Amino acid sequence: MNRRDFLKSIAAAGLGGALVFHGLDKFGTEAADIVPNSKRLQAKHWGMVIDVSKFNTAEDFQAVAQACHQYHNVPDIDNSKHEVKWIWQEDFEHTFAELESRYLSENIQKLKFPVLCNHCENPMCVRVCPTQATFKRADGVVVMDFHRCIGCRYCMAACPYGARSFNFFDPRPYIEETNSEVPTRTKGVVEKCNFCMERLDKG
Repeated sequence: MNRRDFLKSIAAAGLGGALVFHGLDKFGTEAADIVPNSKRLQAKHWGMVIDVSKFNTAEDFQAVAQACHQYHNVPDIDNSKHEVKWIWQEDFEHTFAELESRYLSENIQKLKFPVLCNHCENPMCVRVCPTQATFKRADGVVVMDFHRCIGCRYCMAACPYGARSFNFFDPRPYIEETNSEVPTRTKGVVEKCNFCMERLDKG
């Protein structure tokens, strides 16, 4: 192959790539007109309030975490180094680092609080993702496209709340009962709380 033929083939490949990306918006999501579900729940920006007074025992919290993890096919890996978590518990200092005060009562300091992805207004994870596998929806929910994730873990390093987990191995053998409504993940991808977006979209 001479130089001219080589340059022609490169130009043709570039044109093909341009056609592939033509239908994508700046977040890499499809820009085609899709008719949304008329029953879906809508908001300008979703937020969540958790009534911590309902958590009187460790079992109360465990029931919530278990329901979340079962529904979303989160693997149950009994190893803190490799565990995958969407919702977990932390003490006040680690949950509300910016609110830490030396005048807090001992009771508050010892309390455990449920923690999950904050779906930040200006998410660092979205900024650093090189493939746009993590992006922010118009309604404020920060979500993952597992097919785009290359496992670089930049988003994990950027998240100041530790809300992301990495699948060091195939998570599917660690799921007791698979929920067919939610996709399972594969080895080498990051995952996190998705704000139950499939339920919001369903309405």
